[in-house]
This record gives sequence, C-alpha cells and structure tokens, in this order.
Amino acid sequence: MTIAIDLSQLITAEAKAAEAAAARRAAVKARRDVAIASGITVGGVSVATDDQSQSRVMGAAVAAMLDPGYSVQWKTASGFVTLSAPQVIGLATAIRAHVQACFDREAVLLADLEAGGTVDIDTGWP
Repeated sequence: MTIAIDLSQLITAEAKAAEAAAARRAAVKARRDVAIASGITVGGVSVATDDQSQSRVMGAAVAAMLDPGYSVQWKTASGFVTLSAPQVIGLATAIRAHVQACFDREAVLLADLEAGGTVDIDTGWP
C-alpha cells in the first residue's frame, strides 16, 4: 500500500514564524489604536481623541482658521466649555501631536520587532 503525502499542506517553520510576526505586528497596531483613543488633557480639560472626536475637533479648527472671531461650546467629560478660535486650534494641535506620538511609538516597536527584539507593547505610549 502506498500513502500519498501532499507536501504543499505542510506548515513550515518559516510559515509559522511569519504568522507569529504578523500577529505581533497586529497586536502593536491594536495597542496603538487604544492609545490614540485614550483621550488627553489640554489646559486642565479632558478631551476625547477617538476618531469621531478628532474629526469634530479638526472641523472646528478649520472654522477657527477661517474666522479668528470664532468660538464654540465644546462638550468635555466635565461639561461644556467655551473655546475661542485660538483655543480650538490649540486643542486640534494637541490632539494631532498625541496621535502622531502614538504612531511614532508604533514605529519604534515595529522596528524593534523587525530587528528580532522583543517588545512590551503596553509601555511607552503617550
């Protein structure tokens, strides 16, 4: 009796390593997304930084750039605050810096992984 073995179905060590590396990269990305959405405090006011909040702040920042006399009632975790045009732009700038810092941390972690290092994906985030 002859047993046929389909070698194309074997999982190689290289395939396992590639799958594990992809999983580590995905974990870093997921952790980055959590960090981005964690919120920040600007001028003593806690503000959300999830995708929807970022979009709203950036829209308000455009309005503030177009109209220096612009002001807005902005809802925060502790209630409404009135923001002037310069304050809205400052808020947008702070949120953008936070988001970029999260991407910068992700880049460092991915470079460390690529170099064969081990990383702690739960530390070092803004």
